[in-house]
Amino acid sequence: MNYEDLLKMVKNRRSFRRFKRDAIPAGSVEKIIEVARYSPSAGNSQPWEFIVVEDDKVKRSITKNIALKFGDAEKIDPDLYTGCAVQPHMYTAPVLIVVCGDPRLEQTYPKFLDRGILLHQSLAICIYSMELAAASLGLVTAWATIQGGPPEEEVKKLLDIPNVLTVDHIIPLGYPDEEGERKNERMRPVRERARQRRSFNELVHYSKYDRSRLRSDKEIADFIWSKSVTRITRS
Repeated sequence: MNYEDLLKMVKNRRSFRRFKRDAIPAGSVEKIIEVARYSPSAGNSQPWEFIVVEDDKVKRSITKNIALKFGDAEKIDPDLYTGCAVQPHMYTAPVLIVVCGDPRLEQTYPKFLDRGILLHQSLAICIYSMELAAASLGLVTAWATIQGGPPEEEVKKLLDIPNVLTVDHIIPLGYPDEEGERKNERMRPVRERARQRRSFNELVHYSKYDRSRLRSDKEIADFIWSKSVTRITRS
């Protein structure tokens, strides 16, 4: 793959919240995980394991348990725009890839660093590798987090995951239901913002940080409320 092809794929990739029920080609999941397992990780710890879930009943159970967390989201975080969440709709994807982390591998990392952060950084790189691999196959994904609590415990029970492991992310995988997303009015601002990126010149500094370009608190707040998919003013 040349640079232009890579850049085009990265630019066009975005997370989807609705999926067609169409089956994905045989071998696609294995190809995606094959890319993921070659991801870089802190200390070459490779702290990941994967569970591939295709059974509809199990997918619905997983989705239900995670969606419960989002049922109270607006009470805990009143400004959160829950229309951006993929978690309540994960069951629509033909495949879920559950990404488990192994905190025991934190012993790989230097003691003077935050080992938990290094573990999650390693898993995040792995997940992005999976998303790019899926995009290369014409498939779409989303970034679904759990972060502990009863939903994670329920998913562990459903999938017989050992307690020593964490359920770090669940990646829904399939073909995009673009019509379904277009029909959902709550998805409109999410779709419009999803591919927006800050300009190159806003981000890059040469030799030293150009303090004249440091954004003010007001500019940061404006950015959050005009560009993010989690903070959208309700009309």
